[in-house]
Amino acid sequence: MRRPNPYLTPREQRALIVLAALALLGFLAGQLKTVPTLAPVLQSELAAPELLTVAAEVDKPVQIDIRTASQEELMLLPGIGAKRAQDIIAHRAQHPFNSTDDLLQIKGIGPKTLAKMLPSLLPFGSPQFTPEAAVDTNSMTTIGLLEPAPNNLTAPGASASSSQTPSGEEKPVPKSQLTNVVNLNTAGLAELCTLPGIGEVKAKAIIDYRSQNGRFQSVDDITKVKGIGAKTLAKIRPRLKV
Repeated sequence: MRRPNPYLTPREQRALIVLAALALLGFLAGQLKTVPTLAPVLQSELAAPELLTVAAEVDKPVQIDIRTASQEELMLLPGIGAKRAQDIIAHRAQHPFNSTDDLLQIKGIGPKTLAKMLPSLLPFGSPQFTPEAAVDTNSMTTIGLLEPAPNNLTAPGASASSSQTPSGEEKPVPKSQLTNVVNLNTAGLAELCTLPGIGEVKAKAIIDYRSQNGRFQSVDDITKVKGIGAKTLAKIRPRLKV
């Protein structure tokens, strides 16, 4: 009697391979059904960079560049609504910002508002204003906003030592003794306030007038600003230019 061949024939081997392949495909099809359960894990891994960005922003507040910020970005600043954001954009279109101090030239933005905004502003230029800054427009005593009077603001004939207190601190020079010439078309709030009879309110009125009507054509045009008449002009004419 002939013993059967212990090995598979080529046809049987091919059939076995086909069966094994079908079994493997069935196994893989079953495993694919569980793939959606991995989605939350994959999403958390893909979102990791965004989460890091958010965490970084929490630790370090975003600083807004007023030279390029959009209206929506400006409205993120404390005290800035839609109208004031539009005013900032309109102002910079005519008068590009040289520093964050220039925000004081915009109607409705005073020292208190700017002090709140500073932590959220990208500094540039040479800003002098600090959150502690304050201006007394009557005596022109300044804290943080204005630097000590330069040489050309010292009263004629006064020595450098006479402008200092015994403790070595700079004494504010009375407006009547200042000699600096102010350009009506470029002067900022602080510089305009050095003129006799011009306080913060009138200085802002001058800035608002030139923002709305353009450059002053002559020093006489200052009388077109509300609150400034011929008597005031007569006092300050020698110290004005356009």
